[in-house]
Amino acid sequence: MAHDLSLIIAILGAGAGSRMGGGKPGIDLGGKPLGQWALDAAGALDGQVVFVCGPERAEFLDCIPTLVNPDPGRGMASSLVLAARHAQDLGAERLLLMLADMPFVSPETLRALVERTGRDEVTACRYPDGRLGPPACFDAGRIAPLLDLTGDMGARKLLNRPGFAQGLAVLDNELSDIDTPEDLTLARDQTLT
Repeated sequence: MAHDLSLIIAILGAGAGSRMGGGKPGIDLGGKPLGQWALDAAGALDGQVVFVCGPERAEFLDCIPTLVNPDPGRGMASSLVLAARHAQDLGAERLLLMLADMPFVSPETLRALVERTGRDEVTACRYPDGRLGPPACFDAGRIAPLLDLTGDMGARKLLNRPGFAQGLAVLDNELSDIDTPEDLTLARDQTLT
C-alpha cells in the first residue's frame, strides 16, 4: 500500500539499550517486540513509517523501511539528524518523531499531534511535570533545528525552548518509556490489565 509522503513517521530505536542488556527494540513485551508497539501505532496513520536502528537490526524489522545509524554511540542526536534529513530529502510536509521504547502511545495521540501542527509549528506531548517531549510533530519549516542537535541531546531541550512548540495533554500512561528492567516489569504488568 502506498503511503502519503507528506508525513514521515520516524521511530527512533538505535540506542545501545545498555541498561537492558542491548537490543531493546527486540525485547518481548506482551508477546511482541517492544519496537513493534510503536510500529503498530504509527501504522494506523497515513504516512511513511521509517525505523531508525543501529547497525544490528532486530529481526522484526526485516519488512520495515529503516534508516541505519552507523554510529549510534554518538548519541540520540545522530538518529534525530538522520530522521530530519530523510524527511527533508523526501520533501515531507511534516515529521512525526516517536521513540521505540514508548509502547503505550496511542494512534489517537499521534493523529492529534499531526492534526494540531499547523504551518511552521511544532506540537509535542506535555508530560506530567509540564515539560514537552516525544512524540512530537514538526512542520517542514521547523525541521531544520533538528539538524543542529549533537551528542546525547534529544529533542526535549529544543521542544522546551520558549515559544518553540505547543503542548498536547495526553494520558500519563501513554508516556511511559522502558529504560530499565524495572520499567519493563511495570510495562508487562500494564499489558496484562
